Amino acid sequence: MYPKIFGWQHLTYLAIFIVLAVVGTYCILKFVKNEKTLTIVIKSIALALLLAVIWNRISICIDKNNWIQLIPNTFCGLSSFLLSISVLVGKKDCGFFHFICYLGFIGGLVTLIYPDFIGQDQSFLYPATISGLLHHTIMFYLITLMFITHYFVPTLKKWYYLPLGLCCVMTYGLFLLSATSHTSAMNITSPLLEGTILTWWFTGLLLVALSLVTMFIFDYFKHRKEKIASTNKQDVLATNDNDENINEK
Repeated sequence: MYPKIFGWQHLTYLAIFIVLAVVGTYCILKFVKNEKTLTIVIKSIALALLLAVIWNRISICIDKNNWIQLIPNTFCGLSSFLLSISVLVGKKDCGFFHFICYLGFIGGLVTLIYPDFIGQDQSFLYPATISGLLHHTIMFYLITLMFITHYFVPTLKKWYYLPLGLCCVMTYGLFLLSATSHTSAMNITSPLLEGTILTWWFTGLLLVALSLVTMFIFDYFKHRKEKIASTNKQDVLATNDNDENINEK
């Protein structure tokens, strides 16, 4: 019997991931006390992501007997490559994160919930299947952890990275369509999920809208926190001044 979306194998995988993600995040927040250690943890997960997506591309090449498939031709495949490399070579909260984290987060989340490739073989551990699930899972967790630890901080000041990045991705997709044997690069010729409205342009608009909401929420709470801290500081200074005046009298 082939694995099914929301079948017992898929649900078991999700349950294991949730447990490991919660435990892993708890341990990181509890025991990682400095920036250097956090950077090592984040970059280690990025390395695992890079290895997972390379394994996935090789598995797809073998499955389809076509080495041109080694070149990432999907949003998620490209996102995993770009995210892992940018984390490995880049610094904390670098500008590139303000594009790739939004694209990778949505792609990873959607695929975890609805992995439409899960039934390509009778074995759930079929290399192309399990490697695909793993690189989507690691990508989603890495971005979530970067959010939580403020390794990446959304802000409206850097919103322009997203539309610029999306334009580059779609240009790359058009290049693959015209220069290689890829027939559905970046889902330009077909929706992300067959029979749905999730075309490339609709998904792009949805991604921009959701990311802007996320940026606004982060900026709102950041400014609110800074305002509260400033008010508390002024109250402390005012109290100290009053105490000094009383002592002088």
